[in-house]
Amino acid sequence: MMKFFIGITLSIASLFLLSCGQNETDDHSGHHVHTAPHGGQLVEIGKHGSGYNLEFVLHEDGFLKIYVLDSCAENFLRIPANSIDIEVSDENNNSKTIVCEPIEDPITGETIGNTSVFTSTVRISDNLPLKGIIRKLDILEFSFEDVEINFSGNSIN
Repeated sequence: MMKFFIGITLSIASLFLLSCGQNETDDHSGHHVHTAPHGGQLVEIGKHGSGYNLEFVLHEDGFLKIYVLDSCAENFLRIPANSIDIEVSDENNNSKTIVCEPIEDPITGETIGNTSVFTSTVRISDNLPLKGIIRKLDILEFSFEDVEINFSGNSIN
């Protein structure tokens, strides 16, 4: 019986160690961090390892692209959102909303209402760093509220 419990414990420990793939590195504190696949900045949503990631990428034309990714930032997650809205305030505390609309991709089969990629309707490059809040975002069966965004630009240019 003791061998059974040791075997189960080792199996569970292995799953935790292998839960994230090769797309990660260690930071100075010994915790692993994930690499943004498109050279942008990741925002973790939910608990590490069981939550999700949003990757913010500044497109060369100045528009913001948002990719919805799994907990390890390796796989795309399609969501039914009509938009991802970011509430931001300027230096005068005037509030505005940056609307990021869903993107269709016939090659991957992504459609409006079933996509993992969103893009802003306005250029945001002159507004960096972008600090704001996504008031509500549904990913799979989970709902996230008041997700803080602090995007200063791409990691890789």
